[in-house]
Amino acid sequence: MNQSNSDPTIQFLGATKTVTGSKTLLKVFGKKILVDCGLFQGPKAIRELNWQEFKEAESIDAVILTHAHIDHSGYLPKLVKEGFKGPIYCSAGTFDLCQIMLMDSAHLQEEDAKYANKSRYSKHYRALPLYETVDAQRALELFVPLEMNDWTDIFPMISVRLLRAGHILGSSFVQIKINRDYNPITVTFSGDIGNGRQNVIKGPVSLVETDYLVMEGTYGDRVQSKLDPSETLAQCIRKVAKNKGVLVIPSFAVGRTQEILYLLRKLESENKIPEIPVYLDSPMAVEATEIYMRHKDELKLDLEKGGFIEPLCSHSYKTVRSADDSMLLCMKDGPMVVVSAAGMLTGGRVLHHLKARLPKPENVVLFVGWQAEETKGRLLQQGLPKIRIHHQEVDIEAEIVSIDSLSAHGDTEDILSWIKGIEKAPHKVFLNHGEESALNTLKYRLEHELNFSVVVPSFEQEFVLS
Repeated sequence: MNQSNSDPTIQFLGATKTVTGSKTLLKVFGKKILVDCGLFQGPKAIRELNWQEFKEAESIDAVILTHAHIDHSGYLPKLVKEGFKGPIYCSAGTFDLCQIMLMDSAHLQEEDAKYANKSRYSKHYRALPLYETVDAQRALELFVPLEMNDWTDIFPMISVRLLRAGHILGSSFVQIKINRDYNPITVTFSGDIGNGRQNVIKGPVSLVETDYLVMEGTYGDRVQSKLDPSETLAQCIRKVAKNKGVLVIPSFAVGRTQEILYLLRKLESENKIPEIPVYLDSPMAVEATEIYMRHKDELKLDLEKGGFIEPLCSHSYKTVRSADDSMLLCMKDGPMVVVSAAGMLTGGRVLHHLKARLPKPENVVLFVGWQAEETKGRLLQQGLPKIRIHHQEVDIEAEIVSIDSLSAHGDTEDILSWIKGIEKAPHKVFLNHGEESALNTLKYRLEHELNFSVVVPSFEQEFVLS
């Protein structure tokens, strides 16, 4: 690899030809800057990468986060556990969300280790958590929130700015400017780019210029449904209202839940659905919704009528915080709506609701997000007559419905449209955060439609930015 001492390098340590574990290491002027620090998620072979020693941990000088999702932030406590002591730069919204998400992730790591020891399924004598709550707390002490849109000098001749990405609250794309005496360069990291079609979060701002671009390609090979999800949601509510049933909506706590709450309130205010109780039964979702309410500047809601709380709260909106109250809710008669986590039924309170509601035909389960293979959510979508929950076989008599037009990611057309805003072609575009087929499709389009130079990096591959 031919380079001068002042030439930066970029190395891809995660989210290469997959969608989790985002970590990209920029080395410049003797400094090491890690952009995103996410957990690998999904199949066991992928998750085991989290347990590999991160050899660079102590020598990393700073971390910059694009947003709070665990596949972008969830490795931070492990990084701190392995010796990282530098600043973690992000937006104010990302910092607020990370305070609940990292602590929750640490709690889950501890619970998984306890369960492994209790069930004796670990191959080790004593299973240990990947990290603990104390590691998450230490990581949070290192956060340095930055103002959006402003350049900040983080090291001599190295500055950074965050610009709105429109994915979830606080999400940003990151620009790092390397101010060399000759040929200064800018490197842009897209993070996860939104599509501008969400009701709650404003869309991404334009990218005007960059010398190098690290671009996500989650949906680089597909066009999302543009159908209005409101009518499907309204039909489900009208059914349970008529039959005195329960609509269970498994939902991701951050982003998707707030969209659903907004749609429920909007349908109610337009008299398209009857007023029935809406319960938000997820402590993290309750906290996340409160955080959304504190960051009015990032939202595109009408804040004039009745104060800010109105757009996310239907007339009969109630929050459920304690586990005891959640169990009581499982026994309560309808009609009502229950929004609960986890969105893919990988755990959480929603499983108790499903165990209680699936056997009854007057109830409806509405999926509002993609369900990964082998998850209980995917199994329900496949129309099985029974499903196993908490070691019990549960009959499925409830109606199963799905909405696939609520994604917070841009699709291939959104990505192309965003990139076309760049006034001068970058020297190189690196595609990550996507399955290989999606990245290759996006690569072909960028090369043939925009005449860009594009590469799909492999794990740990390093490039010189000259």
